[in-house]
Amino acid sequence: MLDSDVQKKSGIYAYVLDDDERHLNIRAFDDNMKREVYEKQNGICKMCGKHFEIEQMEADHITPWHEGGRTVADNCQMLCKECNRRKSGK
Repeated sequence: MLDSDVQKKSGIYAYVLDDDERHLNIRAFDDNMKREVYEKQNGICKMCGKHFEIEQMEADHITPWHEGGRTVADNCQMLCKECNRRKSGK
């Protein structure tokens, strides 16, 4: 975790006490994590099954962040932008 990942510095004390990353508001996957998951998926969108370049994809929490899903590689899937929008209702 990089210092710049922490969006809510006031949550650091609560995080130290209970190890719940939601106190820090870390929601964005970093570029290294995105690349790792993209390569693991061979560039295939987990929803539609089509191949995309990494720039055409977005990192998505498998277990949603608001439901306690952590921002870690094991909870990340790469979706094409269209599928990610459809999933999140944007």
